[in-house]
Amino acid sequence: MCMLCVVPPGVMPSREKLENSALNNPHGYGFAIVIPEENRILRERTMSADESINRFLELRSYYPNGYAMWHARYATHGSRTVDNCHPFIVGNDQRTYLAHNGVLPVTIAKQDDRSDTRVFAEEMLPAIGGVSSLDNDYIFEMLEDYCVGSKVAVLTVDPAAKHQMYLLNANAGKEDETGVWWSNDSCYLDYGYADPRKKTKGVSTWLDDADDLDDVYECPSCDSMHEYDIIVSSDYTCPSCGWCFDCLSSFNECLCKYTSSGKVSVGQSDYKDYAANGWASKDWDY
Repeated sequence: MCMLCVVPPGVMPSREKLENSALNNPHGYGFAIVIPEENRILRERTMSADESINRFLELRSYYPNGYAMWHARYATHGSRTVDNCHPFIVGNDQRTYLAHNGVLPVTIAKQDDRSDTRVFAEEMLPAIGGVSSLDNDYIFEMLEDYCVGSKVAVLTVDPAAKHQMYLLNANAGKEDETGVWWSNDSCYLDYGYADPRKKTKGVSTWLDDADDLDDVYECPSCDSMHEYDIIVSSDYTCPSCGWCFDCLSSFNECLCKYTSSGKVSVGQSDYKDYAANGWASKDWDY
């Protein structure tokens, strides 16, 4: 899922929403703050939610005049390390930083420990001209299509760029009453993975209403939208990121057993029972 928060100049974000976002997205944190009077961007990353939130709010109070962004990660690609925490430097230029919510269609080699966003920031955006390419309407729209189901924010003090902040697929997120933009609803405490019906209304083992068959469902991991029959054809996983609607796990942590007769759902609460019977993931027949 992840949470990407973009803060306009002169505004402080809600501590409560940042804390809720961290609870729902626990795999690393980071922020970037534009300091226009010094023509630089301040970035910090950490695996500690408390440290990130406290530092972000403290430094934002010192530097309120530019755009800022804060990110809480829910890992889908790459290891859970500070190096894979957002925001990322675009290319090797410390005047521009990028953060993302969702899953990008990036091919990553098995030996590459980077996340999809990190590859996009370090290689792909620089390859098409860097941040200034976003001033080209055609390229901006092309990237929005490429990142469909995702949201990408870029902060820059590069004089070659026309704007301090760029936000791809902004309409897929929401502004609160203060003007702060949130990429999804995981800034609210009751949003999370514990009950899939909050977002999927009963996909897979929870689907018991025939009327739901015509609905479009939102993936709680990458926020992409898919029709029910598409999810079914993908074996109750998200076609965009591989999130499993049965066991509520990312593709690389799926708890379900695959056998010749099909997929066997192993719920989080039942996992220990299955493991005790020799069905731990290392023994499964994928």
